[in-house]
Amino acid sequence: MRTRATLTTVVLALALVAAGCGGSDDETESTSAWAADFCTAITDWTDSLGEVTSEFTDTSNLSEDGLQTAADQTRSATEQLVDDLRGLGAPETDSGEEISSSLDELSTTLETEAEKISDTVEEASGITGIASAITAVSTSLSAMGSAFASTLQTLESADVGGEIQSALEDSPECAGISD
Repeated sequence: MRTRATLTTVVLALALVAAGCGGSDDETESTSAWAADFCTAITDWTDSLGEVTSEFTDTSNLSEDGLQTAADQTRSATEQLVDDLRGLGAPETDSGEEISSSLDELSTTLETEAEKISDTVEEASGITGIASAITAVSTSLSAMGSAFASTLQTLESADVGGEIQSALEDSPECAGISD
């Protein structure tokens, strides 16, 4: 009887150790997957915005229609980013909830600025309206960039264990973002 109790205790202890080890690996894999998904979402968004801005290297695209197309593309890319960021949830780290909250704030700011861009462009009319809209759009894009930079700062300061930083540095999807 004593042997059976000892054997049961050993089996339970081994199961707990194995679960603990497996949990750690799962957590690391989960954090790595979270970082890869985060960077993919950001890269897709910045690539889309890069395509939009490249259209305006040719000044003939500075028209009401060209501006409307750019605003629509910006809004669509931003909506996709917001969906992706909100879909990430919290990474499985000590600071996961703080990071998730920061991404929610970023998402709200991005939605607000994308809405401002759409509204501004819809109201633009004539050469003066286009020039004014371009200034307002630039201000909104700058606000988006500032919000993004602030969020990255929050991620960095919240990541006291360095788990997110390690995952970002190790992820091929993050090569251009975490530098």
